[in-house]
Amino acid sequence: MEHFKQKAFNRFGILDFQGRNQSDQFIDQLRDFIKIVYVRHGSRLSIDFTDVWVQQDGIVFVTAAQMLKLSEDFRGSIIYYDQDLYGVSLHSREIACDELLFDKVQKVSGIALSTVDAEIILSIFDEVRQEITQNDINVEEMVRVLLKQIIIKAARICQHIQGSDILSAQQDSVFCRFFIQLVERNFFKHHDVASYANILNISAKALNKRICKHSCYTPNEIIKRRIILEAKRLLVYTHLSVKEIGYKLGYDDPSYFIRFFSKQVKTAPQTFRLHFQGSFNAVA
Repeated sequence: MEHFKQKAFNRFGILDFQGRNQSDQFIDQLRDFIKIVYVRHGSRLSIDFTDVWVQQDGIVFVTAAQMLKLSEDFRGSIIYYDQDLYGVSLHSREIACDELLFDKVQKVSGIALSTVDAEIILSIFDEVRQEITQNDINVEEMVRVLLKQIIIKAARICQHIQGSDILSAQQDSVFCRFFIQLVERNFFKHHDVASYANILNISAKALNKRICKHSCYTPNEIIKRRIILEAKRLLVYTHLSVKEIGYKLGYDDPSYFIRFFSKQVKTAPQTFRLHFQGSFNAVA
């Protein structure tokens, strides 16, 4: 039985996994791509050190920055594409669903699919699979259209599950999304709420109030979670020393960084590295 198939272009492609495979070598090659993962029921995967497991078929969205690992018995399919083809910023601008599907900080979860929804999503995956076998100038545009169909369908499912019009451009939702993007651009140098409040020209108290209306985390928690996430990635996927990682994240005092990491993760940086490097391959 063929356990792995690949139809690949330089900018996009699709992979099919049928279980009992060695997927790491393929997933490592997709680190710079955005990924839409169709997960068969009972399969497991890990995104940014958080395990995701679905009891029924589901779909998961993974940004290029996030670290994806599949279990050896993973069953499902992955559509991958680069951001120039159809970037996350485009999702936000066109259909305002990036915070639902491509959240890098607040939560990592799969979207459970009903039988009907699963059939619809799988049919679009099949269309992508068929389209990339074509050899004409319209392939990229067709794939772009199919990607948008998957994203809009998944966003509507999220909207229905949560029972509110969370896709509308509500003021608090837009502000929260903007704050998270601001943290994404500045967490290497700004570690405190006051710095971001100054950038936004509001008080720290007002910032906290606005973010907490829409987010399950406070501004301080969002900042810390993003720093810790980057620290974990650097510990597991690079050979930088703990001291170098601290400097890279804007901490001039390595001992302070170690205390901060240990308090947030409940384990020391080096201990965390040794634990995870047994199952992940570090890269220079």
